[in-house]
Amino acid sequence: MNLCSLNKKWDAPRLIRLDVVDSDSEDNHSETATSVNIERPYRILVPIANPNSQRGLVQLAAAIAFNNMRTAIVNPLSLIELPEDYAYDGTPAEAEKMIQSQRLELEGLIQGLEPPSIRADVHPIIRISNNVARETAQIAAIEQADLILVGWHRPAFSTNRLGGRVGQILTTVNTDVAVFIDRGEERLENLLVPYSANIHDDLALMLALRLLVNKDTCNLQILRVITAKENKKELSYEVQTMMEQLPSTVCDRININTTEAIEPIQAVVEASAAADLTIAGTSRAWGIERQTLGRYTDELAIQCRSSLLITRRYSQVTAHLSSVLAEIQPEVIL
Repeated sequence: MNLCSLNKKWDAPRLIRLDVVDSDSEDNHSETATSVNIERPYRILVPIANPNSQRGLVQLAAAIAFNNMRTAIVNPLSLIELPEDYAYDGTPAEAEKMIQSQRLELEGLIQGLEPPSIRADVHPIIRISNNVARETAQIAAIEQADLILVGWHRPAFSTNRLGGRVGQILTTVNTDVAVFIDRGEERLENLLVPYSANIHDDLALMLALRLLVNKDTCNLQILRVITAKENKKELSYEVQTMMEQLPSTVCDRININTTEAIEPIQAVVEASAAADLTIAGTSRAWGIERQTLGRYTDELAIQCRSSLLITRRYSQVTAHLSSVLAEIQPEVIL
């Protein structure tokens, strides 16, 4: 008997939402959003496999999402896969016990996030599932997630291929995705974005700029690496337009450097030694049969000396900077 057959026999709590607020809170939030021309909050969906080891992942999501205005939501997503033999001898009470155990672990994770003021806007979603990638894609669509942030635990990509949940999510969802490789560096003071002028690099730069706006002690180096046969790569029109709207307090913390190298990957690796977080777009041709992130980012995942965030842009419509620009410059309608 499969999970679908099991669900016909009893009403399992398929979806548990811990983000229910009273009507007064909704009204207040609506008024705040209207005042800064935001139709809905910026939302990051964070699939969580093990709450005990992924606080850094959720903390990074919070850093990307939140500033003083807090018009954003982070949804840690826990999809519980029941054991294969569960349908034969399991009971609804046992499934409920698993859900409640996961809920307590997620609550503990949230209570450890800093600063404490952000915790009220981190709303876990817990769901029973027999297909993690498909459920993640469906929830991302329902919740209108702007970004899916997923953790990668292995020290290197196995045989140059993405496996397990990360690979399945990347090949299934129709949402911008960032893959976080945590080297244990909790600081986010120095950011590095290697830029080679493709849409995935644009997403990397937009997320870096969100961090820069949200955290006034953050600095960003944009590194353009060219070979002897290449011309200098300019920032895309979209990114240039966004950067022109940044206040001087943010622009003053951005440095754009151009260097020439025979092997661009080595120049990026060397620069990452001085960074707390490197944010890099996937290769121009994204992977062979969509099972890798491309040779450049696969190698960078192995050699990078800082924590690494690899971005894959799906939608060129999603505006990752619009909400924070509207908050710091309310008169600008994007």
